Amino acid sequence: MGTTRILRLLADLATLARGGVVALVLLRVGDGPEALAGVVRLLLLGWTLDVLDGVLARASRRPSPLAAWDYPVDAGLAWAGLAYLVGAGLVPEGFAWSWAVGSLVLLLRYPKKSLAMLLQVPATFAPFYYAHKLAPEAFWEAVIWAFLMLLLDGRRFLGVVVEFMVDAGLLASARRESRP
Repeated sequence: MGTTRILRLLADLATLARGGVVALVLLRVGDGPEALAGVVRLLLLGWTLDVLDGVLARASRRPSPLAAWDYPVDAGLAWAGLAYLVGAGLVPEGFAWSWAVGSLVLLLRYPKKSLAMLLQVPATFAPFYYAHKLAPEAFWEAVIWAFLMLLLDGRRFLGVVVEFMVDAGLLASARRESRP
Protein backbone atom coordinates (compact mmCIF):
# COMPACT_ATOMS: atom_id res chain seq x y z
CA MET A 1 0.00 0.00 0.00
CA GLY A 2 1.55 3.31 -1.10
CA THR A 3 1.99 6.39 1.06
CA THR A 4 -0.64 8.35 -0.89
CA ARG A 5 -3.19 5.61 -0.37
CA ILE A 6 -2.44 5.41 3.37
CA LEU A 7 -2.76 9.19 3.74
CA ARG A 8 -6.10 9.15 1.89
CA LEU A 9 -7.32 6.30 4.09
CA LEU A 10 -6.29 8.15 7.25
CA ALA A 11 -8.03 11.32 6.00
CA ASP A 12 -11.21 9.31 5.45
CA LEU A 13 -10.93 7.75 8.90
CA ALA A 14 -10.66 11.25 10.40
CA THR A 15 -13.79 12.27 8.46
CA LEU A 16 -15.66 9.19 9.71
CA ALA A 17 -14.50 9.85 13.27
CA ARG A 18 -15.78 13.42 12.95
CA GLY A 19 -19.14 11.99 11.92
CA GLY A 20 -19.00 9.93 15.11
CA VAL A 21 -18.36 13.10 17.11
CA VAL A 22 -21.47 14.64 15.51
CA ALA A 23 -23.45 11.63 16.73
CA LEU A 24 -21.96 11.94 20.24
CA VAL A 25 -22.93 15.61 20.41
CA LEU A 26 -26.45 14.77 19.24
CA LEU A 27 -26.68 12.16 21.99
CA ARG A 28 -26.17 15.02 24.48
CA VAL A 29 -29.30 16.84 23.23
CA GLY A 30 -31.64 16.94 26.18
CA ASP A 31 -28.83 17.01 28.73
CA GLY A 32 -28.81 20.17 30.75
CA PRO A 33 -26.32 23.04 30.85
CA GLU A 34 -24.08 20.95 33.11
CA ALA A 35 -23.08 18.93 30.01
CA LEU A 36 -21.83 22.04 28.17
CA ALA A 37 -18.16 21.55 29.07
CA GLY A 38 -18.25 18.01 27.69
CA VAL A 39 -20.01 19.17 24.52
CA VAL A 40 -17.43 21.92 23.99
CA ARG A 41 -14.66 19.34 24.35
CA LEU A 42 -16.40 17.04 21.86
CA LEU A 43 -16.68 19.94 19.41
CA LEU A 44 -12.97 20.66 19.86
CA LEU A 45 -12.25 17.00 19.13
CA GLY A 46 -14.40 17.27 16.00
CA TRP A 47 -12.62 20.41 14.80
CA THR A 48 -9.24 18.83 15.56
CA LEU A 49 -10.20 15.85 13.40
CA ASP A 50 -11.22 18.32 10.70
CA VAL A 51 -7.77 19.93 10.75
CA LEU A 52 -6.11 16.49 10.78
CA ASP A 53 -8.29 15.33 7.88
CA GLY A 54 -7.23 18.40 5.88
CA VAL A 55 -3.54 17.98 6.62
CA LEU A 56 -3.65 14.32 5.59
CA ALA A 57 -5.67 15.02 2.45
CA ARG A 58 -3.32 17.79 1.33
CA ALA A 59 -0.29 15.58 2.03
CA SER A 60 -1.74 12.87 -0.22
CA ARG A 61 -2.21 15.42 -3.04
CA ARG A 62 -5.29 13.53 -4.21
CA PRO A 63 -8.88 13.70 -3.00
CA SER A 64 -9.91 10.82 -0.81
CA PRO A 65 -13.12 8.84 -1.42
CA LEU A 66 -14.92 10.71 1.40
CA ALA A 67 -13.60 14.17 0.46
CA ALA A 68 -17.06 15.27 -0.71
CA TRP A 69 -18.34 14.66 2.84
CA ASP A 70 -15.85 17.02 4.49
CA TYR A 71 -18.01 20.13 4.45
CA PRO A 72 -21.34 18.36 5.20
CA VAL A 73 -19.74 16.80 8.29
CA ASP A 74 -18.39 20.23 9.30
CA ALA A 75 -21.89 21.64 9.00
CA GLY A 76 -23.27 18.69 10.96
CA LEU A 77 -20.83 19.43 13.76
CA ALA A 78 -21.92 23.07 13.91
CA TRP A 79 -25.65 22.35 13.82
CA ALA A 80 -25.30 19.51 16.36
CA GLY A 81 -23.80 22.02 18.79
CA LEU A 82 -26.81 24.28 18.30
CA ALA A 83 -29.17 21.33 18.76
CA TYR A 84 -27.50 20.58 22.10
CA LEU A 85 -27.93 24.21 23.20
CA VAL A 86 -31.63 24.08 22.35
CA GLY A 87 -32.07 20.77 24.15
CA ALA A 88 -30.25 22.18 27.19
CA GLY A 89 -32.65 25.12 27.28
CA LEU A 90 -29.89 27.64 26.56
CA VAL A 91 -31.19 28.75 23.15
CA PRO A 92 -34.93 29.27 22.66
CA GLU A 93 -36.51 26.70 20.34
CA GLY A 94 -38.30 29.38 18.33
CA PHE A 95 -35.07 31.19 17.55
CA ALA A 96 -33.26 27.98 16.59
CA TRP A 97 -36.10 26.77 14.35
CA SER A 98 -36.38 30.21 12.74
CA TRP A 99 -32.65 30.28 12.04
CA ALA A 100 -32.59 26.71 10.71
CA VAL A 101 -35.67 27.09 8.48
CA GLY A 102 -34.56 30.53 7.29
CA SER A 103 -31.14 29.10 6.47
CA LEU A 104 -32.69 26.21 4.56
CA VAL A 105 -34.94 28.55 2.55
CA LEU A 106 -32.00 30.82 1.69
CA LEU A 107 -29.84 27.87 0.69
CA LEU A 108 -32.58 26.41 -1.50
CA ARG A 109 -32.87 29.76 -3.24
CA TYR A 110 -29.13 30.56 -3.33
CA PRO A 111 -27.23 27.25 -3.15
CA LYS A 112 -23.71 28.50 -2.45
CA LYS A 113 -21.16 27.11 -0.04
CA SER A 114 -20.23 30.62 1.08
CA LEU A 115 -23.82 31.28 2.15
CA ALA A 116 -23.97 27.97 3.98
CA MET A 117 -20.73 28.84 5.77
CA LEU A 118 -22.05 32.26 6.73
CA LEU A 119 -25.34 30.89 8.03
CA GLN A 120 -23.63 28.28 10.21
CA VAL A 121 -21.34 30.81 11.96
CA PRO A 122 -23.78 31.42 14.86
CA ALA A 123 -24.31 27.67 15.27
CA THR A 124 -20.55 27.08 15.23
CA PHE A 125 -19.66 29.68 17.84
CA ALA A 126 -22.75 29.60 20.10
CA PRO A 127 -21.52 26.69 22.29
CA PHE A 128 -18.28 28.55 22.94
CA TYR A 129 -20.17 31.78 23.69
CA TYR A 130 -22.28 30.01 26.31
CA ALA A 131 -19.22 28.22 27.70
CA HIS A 132 -17.65 31.59 28.48
CA LYS A 133 -20.14 32.02 31.36
CA LEU A 134 -21.28 28.46 32.11
CA ALA A 135 -18.16 26.36 31.54
CA PRO A 136 -15.21 28.78 31.72
CA GLU A 137 -12.56 26.06 31.90
CA ALA A 138 -13.80 24.53 28.62
CA PHE A 139 -14.06 28.04 27.11
CA TRP A 140 -10.39 28.77 27.87
CA GLU A 141 -9.41 25.37 26.52
CA ALA A 142 -11.19 26.38 23.31
CA VAL A 143 -9.35 29.72 23.20
CA ILE A 144 -6.00 27.97 23.63
CA TRP A 145 -7.02 25.38 21.00
CA ALA A 146 -7.95 28.14 18.51
CA PHE A 147 -4.65 29.92 19.11
CA LEU A 148 -2.68 26.68 18.61
CA MET A 149 -4.60 25.80 15.44
CA LEU A 150 -3.87 29.24 14.00
CA LEU A 151 -0.19 28.75 14.79
CA LEU A 152 -0.11 25.24 13.32
CA ASP A 153 -2.40 25.70 10.31
CA GLY A 154 -3.03 29.44 9.96
CA ARG A 155 -2.38 29.46 6.23
CA ARG A 156 -5.20 26.99 5.68
CA PHE A 157 -7.55 29.16 7.77
CA LEU A 158 -6.69 32.15 5.58
CA GLY A 159 -7.28 29.94 2.54
CA VAL A 160 -10.79 29.12 3.80
CA VAL A 161 -11.48 32.83 4.32
CA VAL A 162 -10.31 33.61 0.78
CA GLU A 163 -12.38 30.69 -0.60
CA PHE A 164 -15.43 32.10 1.20
CA MET A 165 -14.83 35.62 -0.12
CA VAL A 166 -14.29 34.43 -3.70
CA ASP A 167 -17.42 32.24 -3.62
CA ALA A 168 -19.40 35.15 -2.16
CA GLY A 169 -18.17 37.43 -4.95
CA LEU A 170 -16.27 39.66 -2.54
CA LEU A 171 -12.88 38.87 -4.05
CA ALA A 172 -13.48 38.60 -7.77
CA SER A 173 -9.84 39.52 -8.49
CA ALA A 174 -8.60 36.47 -6.60
CA ARG A 175 -10.80 34.27 -8.79
CA ARG A 176 -9.29 35.76 -11.96
CA GLU A 177 -5.74 35.49 -10.61
CA SER A 178 -6.14 31.81 -9.73
CA ARG A 179 -7.13 30.82 -13.28
CA PRO A 180 -4.38 29.65 -15.66
